[in-house]
Amino acid sequence: MQLEARLRAFAALARRSSFSAAAEELVISQPAVSKHVAELEAELGTKLVIRGPRRIQLTPAGEFVADHVERAEALVAQAARGARSLAGAETGRLAIGTSGTGMYLAIDAIAAFHTAHPRVELDVQIGTSEPIVELVRAHRAELAIVGGFTAARDVESETLIEDDIVIVAAPPVARAHPSLRDLERLTWISREEGSSTRAAFEAAWRDLGIAPAGRISLPSWEAVKLAVAKGAGVSGISRYAVTTELAAGTLAVVRVPPWRVRRHFSLVHARDIPLSPPAERFRSILLSELAKLATSVSGGRSRRAPRKTSVPRSGARRGRVRRA
Repeated sequence: MQLEARLRAFAALARRSSFSAAAEELVISQPAVSKHVAELEAELGTKLVIRGPRRIQLTPAGEFVADHVERAEALVAQAARGARSLAGAETGRLAIGTSGTGMYLAIDAIAAFHTAHPRVELDVQIGTSEPIVELVRAHRAELAIVGGFTAARDVESETLIEDDIVIVAAPPVARAHPSLRDLERLTWISREEGSSTRAAFEAAWRDLGIAPAGRISLPSWEAVKLAVAKGAGVSGISRYAVTTELAAGTLAVVRVPPWRVRRHFSLVHARDIPLSPPAERFRSILLSELAKLATSVSGGRSRRAPRKTSVPRSGARRGRVRRA
């Protein structure tokens, strides 16, 4: 029990980088955290932290221990979830992350999963692709739905569905049949830096040798769509994100040869820990719902292309996620 208390104190200190914040997280006194960490260092025979005036820094040994304690905590939490599931108690929590566009792909699966497993709490975090993948690497989300190729390491990446990035505009702009050069003179509206969709259509612009006259960055695709519908500019956006607006006539696709931007969406999870039963069930429901979505959008022709790939390991030091 003493070793467990010491490890928990050290893990909290590694996460929060200060004794006071670790004490607040564990609801114990700051001297107690300091005592636990000092005892752990004495037991292991090595320094784990370098104490600074405001924040601590982990030594190489501290990084090693923190990484393994983090994995152990994730395994204990998963074991508890699995035991409850096997006992027939459909309770617990499933944390997933998704990019902004990925949410449009995941929403039907989220609703279907909740209907089938109402006692499992779903914690969904939305952000740009890179921070969302970091949640998986840090074992703070079991699954992530992101666009494009995943550059993280120590994860499995399963291709879910093909996605076309289309140019959308207010209907009057689309009816004028603008050329690429016409669109270049307009303002382009997109998500902030870090969005895989933005990165994909900006790469297409560079390949075509075109630079937009103006740019607006907004914090969500809903805001982007509203701005485009008001005539503030045009955008490159996932076809799956604008199905409702295209059907309602508030947005229209601008078809401009040779524009063709296609990418894949992937389901990402950690390689070192198997999926919990709720995560496995969510994955199954997600694949089923995406098959329906792909068929409906493509007019009866499925565009799913599932495959698994292991992302190569990187030699870079493993980062630690402080917040979503």
